[in-house]
Amino acid sequence: MNGLVFVVLALVLYYLAYRFYAKFLAEKIWKLDPDRVTPAVAKDDGFEYVPSRTEIVLGHHFTSIAGAAPIVGPIVAAVWGWVPALIWIVFGTIFLGAVHDFGALVTSIRHDGRGIADYVKDLLGPRAMQLMYVVAFFLLVLVSAVFVHVIAVLASAYPAAVYSIWIEIPLAMMIGLMVRYKWKVNTYLAALIAVAIMYAMIGVGVRYPLELPYKTWVYILLGYMLIAARLPVWLLVQPRDFINGIQLVIALAVCTVGVVALALAGGGQVVAPALRLNPPGAPPIWPFVMITIACGAISGWHSIVGSGTTPKQLKNERDTRLVGYGSMLGEGYLAVIALVAAVVGLGVAGYQQFYGAWGQASWPKVWAEGGSALVGALGIPAATAAAFMAVVAKSFAMTTLDSAMRFTRIAFAESAVTFKLPQIFTDRTVSLLPGWVVILLLAVSGHGMVLWPLFGASNQILASLALLASAIFLLKLGRPTVHYVVPFVLMLVTSMTAMAWSVLTNYIPNAKWELAIIGVVVFVCGIGVTAIAVNTWGEQKRREREDLG
Repeated sequence: MNGLVFVVLALVLYYLAYRFYAKFLAEKIWKLDPDRVTPAVAKDDGFEYVPSRTEIVLGHHFTSIAGAAPIVGPIVAAVWGWVPALIWIVFGTIFLGAVHDFGALVTSIRHDGRGIADYVKDLLGPRAMQLMYVVAFFLLVLVSAVFVHVIAVLASAYPAAVYSIWIEIPLAMMIGLMVRYKWKVNTYLAALIAVAIMYAMIGVGVRYPLELPYKTWVYILLGYMLIAARLPVWLLVQPRDFINGIQLVIALAVCTVGVVALALAGGGQVVAPALRLNPPGAPPIWPFVMITIACGAISGWHSIVGSGTTPKQLKNERDTRLVGYGSMLGEGYLAVIALVAAVVGLGVAGYQQFYGAWGQASWPKVWAEGGSALVGALGIPAATAAAFMAVVAKSFAMTTLDSAMRFTRIAFAESAVTFKLPQIFTDRTVSLLPGWVVILLLAVSGHGMVLWPLFGASNQILASLALLASAIFLLKLGRPTVHYVVPFVLMLVTSMTAMAWSVLTNYIPNAKWELAIIGVVVFVCGIGVTAIAVNTWGEQKRREREDLG
């Protein structure tokens, strides 16, 4: 088997899915209306609600969901072989992940651009909303803590990539100011220039690397995210994500051409086994393949993005197909490239080194070294290629970090109203602090990648609940629900099983009490929302029968 088969298979199936299935969902299920006034237009406040050009919103949404998770998950999951990972990435993306993202975005737009926990009140009542806030809050702090760890590991392991990442911040703010104050600037050209400067800084980093220890980077990132989340969305988040969207397209194109070049040169063979049911030390292949590869197939985090900043920026409802469904396909393809880096780029010796047992796969090294083999097929020196791959991963992780802290602030401010807390807790600065403190405690706890399975299970529990919310909304609209109900059932069973397994066999026996508490709370809240939804579903069906009778 050649890695080029992975690439061709994914691209063909993703194209067909967008061309036919996404169109069906848009026209027959959601019945998108281009004349409907969106929340961004109706509630424009220049801070969160900012009607923006489609390509700007697409770049923001794409890079917010496509952080480092679709890189990390497939690389870790390669320990079970390439078949389960590839199947889950491709078909999970088409029939679950993109469907989930599309539904969450449309549902939020139809509910004034409110967050998922907030609009659940309209669908399932205040108690379900309160439970959803708890699930969303814990997922957000876990996302943030995990990505602080991920970025700190990358920065300390690949110091040559540091300058490229941090130079992007002032470049993004310059573009944000130019767009905001309507300077005559071509945003694509500006973003390309910014990416060129970032890549030029790789050469500086290779010659003069900025080496700081892991802990130092953790504290720098904690300070950065606090500041970034307080800035207006147009100043840093939008332009930075647009730059990273351009960079992601470039990176995927370079890696794809590299795979083709390897194949033409007689290389690119898959070195991993097709299936390994019981790798030493690994958790059960089911449900953990589907939990480990979260953002590369389906992710509850995306429902927070799709009901957080994105619906507050879209000017036209019809763009939800491209932004919601289309972005998830792009993320799925990034996951395919990450898998290729692991099962092709490492070579036989590299795969044996990193995948002899569970926990041996240092994903930054696998991504950088395996990916550099793909990029190196184009004649790029190994050190530069590895730094390039590190820049790609760290850039996307930083966008996730920015967005996660912002969403934590928004969710806490919304929940302050729900739980009738003092007015001060809705303040844009004060509402940052509670979530940030929890993130700080998790980030400095030393758990590191131990948080990944907890993040994955919590993430997929929220994904199942977001699918359920979309199904309930469709039910109330009198539309078909099967396209959301079937994925909901699959993800609920999978995520709940994974969470129970982790709590009972890992966290409690090893006295990881804070992780056990988070796991139990998220599990119970998920069951609670599901029970309320089942009751609501039954009542809706009874009303329909009474109307017919």
